[in-house]
This record gives sequence, C-alpha cells and structure tokens, in this order.
Amino acid sequence: MAEPWHSCITQELEQLEALMDRSLDSENPELSEMCRYVIGAGGKRLRPSMCLLAYFACGGKDASIPISIGAGFEIIHSATLVHDDINDQGEVRRGRKALHRQYATSKAIIAGDFMFAMGFKLLADAAPHIVNYIVDASAAMGAGEFVQKDFEHRSSVTEGDYLRIIDHKTAKLFEASIKSGAAVAGADVEVLESLGQFGQAIGSAFQIVDDALDVTGDPHQTGKAIGTDLIEGKPTLPVIYAMQDPKLGDEIRAIFETEQPTEDDVVKALGLIQRTDAIQRCLSLADGMAHDAVACLDILPDSVYKSAFVDVADYVIRRTR
Repeated sequence: MAEPWHSCITQELEQLEALMDRSLDSENPELSEMCRYVIGAGGKRLRPSMCLLAYFACGGKDASIPISIGAGFEIIHSATLVHDDINDQGEVRRGRKALHRQYATSKAIIAGDFMFAMGFKLLADAAPHIVNYIVDASAAMGAGEFVQKDFEHRSSVTEGDYLRIIDHKTAKLFEASIKSGAAVAGADVEVLESLGQFGQAIGSAFQIVDDALDVTGDPHQTGKAIGTDLIEGKPTLPVIYAMQDPKLGDEIRAIFETEQPTEDDVVKALGLIQRTDAIQRCLSLADGMAHDAVACLDILPDSVYKSAFVDVADYVIRRTR
C-alpha cells in the first residue's frame, strides 16, 4: 500500500497539533474547552500541510517556523467554521455537534473570536512579514460569504458567480497557506507566484468536490448530512449544473428557489440532481483544475515534498470525505 501524501511531514503535523492545543489555552477553563472541542474534531489539516510542504520544497530547514504558521492558519480556518455554522444555523461539523449547538451561540461567537486572535498571534510571532497573506485571505472570505448570501435560493446564479465565490471563500486561504510557507523559506517571486497558482487551483478543486459530496457523499464519511447546502439554498455547482438540465432543471430550480424546503423536497432534489450529468461535470472540472495545478509545480526541484504536492492534487479530487 502506498504511503499517504502527508507521510513526509508526519512528525511536523504532530508538533503542530500540540502547538494548537497549547495556543488555545486561556484563563477561562470553559473557553479553553470550547476551543479544544473545535480543534479536537480533527479535519484534513490540508492548509497547514501545504504550508509545511511548500517550506521544505523551497529549501527551508527550521521546522518550527512553518509549524507555527501552519497552526495559525488552521486555527483561523477553524474559527471561520465556527462563525459559518452560527450564520447558517448548522447542526453538525466534522461528525459532531456544531460548537454553538454543543454549548451556546453567544459563547461560540466569543470562542471563534478568541481563536481568530490566537491564530493571528501565532502568525505575527513567527513571521510578521507574511501576516498580510492571511489578512487578505480573511477579507476575501468575508467578501465571498456576502456574495454567496446574495445568491441564496436564486436560480439566476451562474458558474462564473460560483467560481468567484469559492475563489474567495476557499481558494484564497489555500493560496495564502502555501505562499506563506514558501515565503519564509526564502522563495523568489516567480516561485511564490507559481505555488500561489497551485494553491488557488487546488483550493477551488477541493471546494467543488466538497459540494459534489453534499449530494452524493456518505454522511458517516463526510461528517455531515447530505443535502445541507440545498437546505440552506447555497448556490453550489452541482445545483447550478443540474438546473441547466433540459428535462429535470425546472423541478430542481423550483425546489432551490424555495426558502424553506421540506425534507421530502430535499430528498427529491438530490435524486433529481443525481439523474443529471451535474456531478460528472463537477468532478471533470475539478480534475482539470488539479491537472493545471500540478503543472505549476514544474518550477520546483524534485523532492519528496514536491511528490507529496502531486499526491495532494490526486487526493483532493478522489476523496470521499
């Protein structure tokens, strides 16, 4: 059996987990408990992994620097999920109750804010010159969330609208993570640009597959009920493509435009979407993005870390969770 793509940074990821745990300790035991509840739910740790891989692929030697940066990125990412779940009234995150459901909404907001602060502190302490990467990504995520809200339950949304949304909400953070790792390793502008393009393409492909799994995934593997995005009226690519179907599009469009669809509506819509070519089109687009991303790696010298990046691209488009 082939080794997992992250096998070359296993030790660093273990240190990163320990650092996140220490960094989220506060004077208030319940606040610390809530933060650890979020981090302890796990996750793919793709963003910090890409930071680490970029650092070593560009010749970096001191692992403590990308470990701190990666931990900061992952804490900030987790904080955005806390606030997203509150905003969307989400019930489940990573196979367990969303933080605001497990505790209370008012406290979850504070915990998310605390996590943002601790994440930025890690970044500022480790490498203040790259903080603008995460600042820009965070601003883009907020802007993307607003655009997504504007298109909820609106069948006029286009593929282009969707791609702009995920570029801001997902891809920018991938891009920032990888560029930060490369920057602190001393990479030149050309390398930073190429790796940033890799991160942007992989981040977009990741989100497209994520949205496809909301239609076809196994809840026991994905950690959330399928159809969640449809219930919330989020303009995802499978829905956009399915609404274009000449035979079934009108039915799917009517359900998507419903402000509060019933459970039966959602089940019906999921079935209809799976009868169209929407999922196949989504996965084909994601595959093309991953292929383009790998081409961006040509600028790097061969190494186990460059090979791991190639494996990441393959993982992103073939994952089932």
